[in-house]
Amino acid sequence: MNWSPIPPAVAAVAAAAISLTRRVPTVVLESSVGVPSPRALTLYTLGGRAVAFVLVYGLLLGAAYRVGRRGDGVGRRGDGVDVGATALAAGVVAAVVSLVGTAAILLWVEPQQGAVTAVSAVGSAVGVGVQLGVVAFAGLALGRSRIHR
Repeated sequence: MNWSPIPPAVAAVAAAAISLTRRVPTVVLESSVGVPSPRALTLYTLGGRAVAFVLVYGLLLGAAYRVGRRGDGVGRRGDGVDVGATALAAGVVAAVVSLVGTAAILLWVEPQQGAVTAVSAVGSAVGVGVQLGVVAFAGLALGRSRIHR
């Protein structure tokens, strides 16, 4: 089993950005600074989502495509890279980073969180892991495809 560490590393960065952008309103409203106007809060949220979109579908998909295309130095045209193991690693790393980031933000906002919040954070982290794992798999599969011959 030969997997590449590049898509999981990129997925970790994207998951950290996603976990932060999903909690922007909570952070802004619970921080000690003055509450911004609804328009400013909307701009912060949409700007964060745009950055997360670029990280996921630009950087992660591109890095996975590149690894699938090159094979990360092993084999020719990605033949040496195990697509399933690399995509699974990207999804698991993304889920763990998302859970840690969300937990850190929620504990910073209010240390006493209930069970519903914990279950919501775990569900959100699993969703991020699945999303980024699928994107990594798509990039790897596209890189290995024979469309480019």
